[in-house]
Amino acid sequence: MGVGYTGTVVVGWSAELLVHEDGMDGFGHQHRYVRPLGDGWQLVEVGGWLEAPGLQGPCRRLAMSTGRPVLAAHVFDSDWAVLCAAVGDIAGPVTRLHDVEEACCDEHGPKCLPGPSGRAVEDVVNELLDWSAAAGLRADPAAVHAAVTEDQLADDTVFAVVRALGVTTIGRTFPRAFPVEGWPFSPVSSLAYGARMRAAGREMDDEAEPAAPWEVDAIALDAELWAAAYRPPVDVASLARRAVDVMAARGLAHGKTDERQDDLDLLDTLLAKGRLNPEPEIADDHGRKWADQRAGRSPYLHGRAT
Repeated sequence: MGVGYTGTVVVGWSAELLVHEDGMDGFGHQHRYVRPLGDGWQLVEVGGWLEAPGLQGPCRRLAMSTGRPVLAAHVFDSDWAVLCAAVGDIAGPVTRLHDVEEACCDEHGPKCLPGPSGRAVEDVVNELLDWSAAAGLRADPAAVHAAVTEDQLADDTVFAVVRALGVTTIGRTFPRAFPVEGWPFSPVSSLAYGARMRAAGREMDDEAEPAAPWEVDAIALDAELWAAAYRPPVDVASLARRAVDVMAARGLAHGKTDERQDDLDLLDTLLAKGRLNPEPEIADDHGRKWADQRAGRSPYLHGRAT
């Protein structure tokens, strides 16, 4: 199996940024990319979970928070995706794309994604058409049918479904308040992920050693970094120095030479060159460029990402 796209895609409405709405954290804390879809509708790509999130509960909570319908899909390695639609306080069943009549994804599905149930294609299409109408959009029935049944990359399928539901455009990713996925922040997210994995293991082992102080700090800082990613202004210098401190503490705990001063010198250079400033409007880093390209390549999109 190749390395493809893995993530959760959430579509909802907000007068401000969807990532700030109550209920969004139910999909994960790393709100990586946010795109405008027109008329207040937005698409958010989310990560940061240890196991794939259940979709029904978060969909229901976000729909009740915003007062508008919510659509969410989880994609694994571009191989398969599951979808859930919510209107009001009712979230529909979790449905597999593109084999909607199958009750599970593949050998990974039942372990990673609870609840995919086999459904008739027309039931899924009608549910999505009803969702579009409730959202005040105008879906293309033929495009919806094609999107949910065509065998293609799973992330392409999800973006095809979104456009088929009648959104006016799939825009470029919004810039973030600082490059949260670059150094020195991305190492903290990696350390926090490992720390959360070990914390989950401790819950099943009463004799496991307690979390190291650097693990607690990494988890807390990772959450703070992502919470600040779309909340300018940000004291990026302070966050960056704390990131260096977490990396240094982890290194010392593993008996490595303290490289903190070298990292601080590098950090000062990056700050002086403006490399940790807010991201530009047009993506100029590999991750955001690739995200924008992926959003626009589905054969069912009537046009490209703007």
